[in-house]
Amino acid sequence: MINSTTSPYRILVVEDNLGDFTLIEEFIIERVDFPKIEHANSFKEAETLLAKPENIYHIILLDLSLPDKNGENLIHEIIALSRHTPVVVLTGFSDFEFGVKSLSMGVSDYLLKEDLNANGLYKSLIYSAERQKISNKLKESEKQVRSFANQLNNALEEERAHIAREIHDEFGQQLAGLKMSLSALRKLKNSPEAQEEFINSLVEEVNNSIEMVRRIANELRPVLIDKLGLPIALEWLVKEFAKKTGMSSEVNVVDTPLVLDKIVEINIFRICQEALTNIAKHAQATEIKLDIACIENTWHFKVSDNGIGIPNSLNNSISMGLLNMKERSYLIGATLIITNNLPSGTIIEITVNPND
Repeated sequence: MINSTTSPYRILVVEDNLGDFTLIEEFIIERVDFPKIEHANSFKEAETLLAKPENIYHIILLDLSLPDKNGENLIHEIIALSRHTPVVVLTGFSDFEFGVKSLSMGVSDYLLKEDLNANGLYKSLIYSAERQKISNKLKESEKQVRSFANQLNNALEEERAHIAREIHDEFGQQLAGLKMSLSALRKLKNSPEAQEEFINSLVEEVNNSIEMVRRIANELRPVLIDKLGLPIALEWLVKEFAKKTGMSSEVNVVDTPLVLDKIVEINIFRICQEALTNIAKHAQATEIKLDIACIENTWHFKVSDNGIGIPNSLNNSISMGLLNMKERSYLIGATLIITNNLPSGTIIEITVNPND
């Protein structure tokens, strides 16, 4: 039985036949504790009730033959006004094809009045409400997926633009400089000492170009992960971050071999990278700390800072940075916990068991 003692179970019955309404009301009262039943004799009355923002119903029971509207047109109008409230059609006509069609129009259930009883109506109320909850969750999930896909595409485009700028502005300029230097070198063929000095400067420019290519490649795919493992790659990440931001840093790594799948490693690296990016953008921190430990085959990665914590505007499911971390954690079967450690900063914890 539906218990509505704390929050009344509100039902709108749209029915012009007083006898049918009385019977429906009795069936509802038989199975629902203290329901709040409201009655509309016509579509116009139902429209007036549904238009009021304060009128939020758990279910709408709709007769298909009203004096001012009926059939498909009535269903379309009520669905449009329902604000995602489940609509159960009650009818005296046993038209199977129309019943199936009404379900495709958004109706939650289709009940024949001649077969109606308390148990059948109660089941329809429960099933319709649960289906609506599931449907709402699916719609919200789809909305989040679309939002994430859109933001991810934007992030990829921004990253491509960033790499293109670095290649064009820095690497391109270095290559142009090398070209001019080589042209100038031709003019120094009669001065061995000047040639030697020029060649040394060319070697330095080439070394700078090589270093830049390595840096760009490392941003795309950290080589340290493949060569030296995740802990050293994360230690390098934190130190580079501290160098760029001027923050002080501390890294504590358990001296234990780390055995993780490469996909897991790269995702953990990216989560930590995203955490550091959020710290730089929003935390107003002066100190960062990374702790890596293994307890009973479960690896723990903790990034913490001494900043102001996560702003409320970011602490939601569609914030790009947080959503990105959550999605990566989900993909590798890791647990992600983000805690505002007020009044001093944020703690981001990732736990993963290679054997799970």
